[in-house]
Amino acid sequence: MPTLEWIGKDKVINHHLDVPYRVLDHQYTYLGDGKTGEEIADGNKIIRGDNLEALKALLPQYEGKIRCIYIDPPYNTGNEGWVYNDNVNDPKIKKWLGQVVGKEGEDLSRHDKWLCMMYPRLRLLQRLLSDNGAMIISIGYQEVFHLFMLCKEIFSTKQVVCVTVQTSGGKPSGGFNYLHEYLIFITPKDFEPNPLNFSGGNARSPFEGLTLSTFNKVQRPNQTYPIFVDDISGRIVGVGKSLQERIDSGEYRGSISDFVFDYNEAPEGAVAIWPVTSKGNECVWRLIPSRLLSDWNKGYIKVSKNKSAQNKNKYSIQYLPDGVIKKIVKGQLTVIGKEENSPTLLFGENKTVGSEIPTIWNEKTFFTVKGTSIISDILGEKKFQYPKPVDLIEEIIRTTTSTEDIVLDSFAGSGTTAHAVLNMNKVDGGNRKFILVEMMDYAESITAERVRRVIDGYADVEGTGGSFSFYVLGEPLLNADQTLNESVSTEKIRQYVFFMETKQPIGDASADEPYLLSLHANSAYYFYYEKERITTLNHEFLATVRTQAEGYVIYADLCMLSDEELREYHITFKKIPRDISRL
Repeated sequence: MPTLEWIGKDKVINHHLDVPYRVLDHQYTYLGDGKTGEEIADGNKIIRGDNLEALKALLPQYEGKIRCIYIDPPYNTGNEGWVYNDNVNDPKIKKWLGQVVGKEGEDLSRHDKWLCMMYPRLRLLQRLLSDNGAMIISIGYQEVFHLFMLCKEIFSTKQVVCVTVQTSGGKPSGGFNYLHEYLIFITPKDFEPNPLNFSGGNARSPFEGLTLSTFNKVQRPNQTYPIFVDDISGRIVGVGKSLQERIDSGEYRGSISDFVFDYNEAPEGAVAIWPVTSKGNECVWRLIPSRLLSDWNKGYIKVSKNKSAQNKNKYSIQYLPDGVIKKIVKGQLTVIGKEENSPTLLFGENKTVGSEIPTIWNEKTFFTVKGTSIISDILGEKKFQYPKPVDLIEEIIRTTTSTEDIVLDSFAGSGTTAHAVLNMNKVDGGNRKFILVEMMDYAESITAERVRRVIDGYADVEGTGGSFSFYVLGEPLLNADQTLNESVSTEKIRQYVFFMETKQPIGDASADEPYLLSLHANSAYYFYYEKERITTLNHEFLATVRTQAEGYVIYADLCMLSDEELREYHITFKKIPRDISRL
């Protein structure tokens, strides 16, 4: 597959590995009604700080755990003052935008710079996304083609689909009236979306025609056979040999295309029904004979009088597609009985539910002006330009998550994603969690303030309830020489070490064994670390080990055990701090 190339790509392709791991410093937890409390470790989070470093800081707790990631990055219109460019003074930004793309002030291409900004962030988001999760990116026409190719490259095992969303009544530019933006969906290839609220809702029979008009007897002779229907009861009483079976047995020796459907070969009292469309064109059945008979006995096949005068069949045959059968199994389609003298199931009202995501969204509730109106209602004035409407984000979350999932937005802006999550939890009693990252000063004055007012209620809108913890980026865990930064709490160091060893979040500490990190894959992990003194792995320390495991990984400053003893006790010794690798 061809990849996207741009100036500076070779310098940023592994930049996410160079990003320092920083701890998250808890500032406060908002509990609603103006009350604050203790940190809720697995609760909702708002983080102020550069999203590249914030995403790195989330890895020990959330790698592979996020079910839905939604981001609304800068559209790179050329007119916006987005901070990720080579003119800002932050040395980290200058490193991979100024120095990588070109000399400060030399605008080789704003597209190169934008891609350099996005690439390492997408790499870290990729690590946070769960295997069955979905990532959705809002973007304008300025970068949609670059971003689509970039996502195809990074998420090569996923499907990447571009959805068009009407966002306004039109923005004239260069002789064109721009009505839309885009959503890029990155999902598993076997993605099964939840129903959307704005599509579907049309009443329809769950049964569909069994004839498959896109194939004929030459292409699929194994699906070319007569179905025998009792001419009095209208029940299926059997099937005839398929054309393939007739060829294999030598019963038919002519050209496949010359095979003639025989309507007189049915048993006495029955009629033969052949695969012919309502327009009289020969085709094939959708199901092979064995599946047809099995589905008939389960009630998944329906026989009715043929209303078409263009074919010779006396009856028409319908079947239930696999998607409808799944709805029956899940209880989403109510079975109210069976047809008289037939196994065919009867159903209650069946409506289309929009389970497939349409590639064009044109609901007026998704217009940007709606988002502007809502933020003005919440904060009392227009403090944020072009926020996404809550209805749009709710639909994105609805179709990609269940009620217990985590939703991450690392370009949080005014906090619409948190608003959407809180709204949905209130409606269905869910326990979805949100994580927002915003680097600008308004992370507290707008983003967090909006979430507070949504929780408590605003204007004439009732509060959703809920809580969140507010964080800022703290100290790097490792010094420049890769030694442990002793100003970081031992608890944060322990989290980092266990994550590096297992790629799993650490559990609660053991009161009986303060140096035990946790068990993973039949191994016990110990971090024998004290800030005030040098620690030694010796027989005295081994006497304190109580956890039974097949193997042990033990960190300490020194080791007094021999290699033979380490092998005997199945211990892997790691020296603090040089054996602690980077994320």
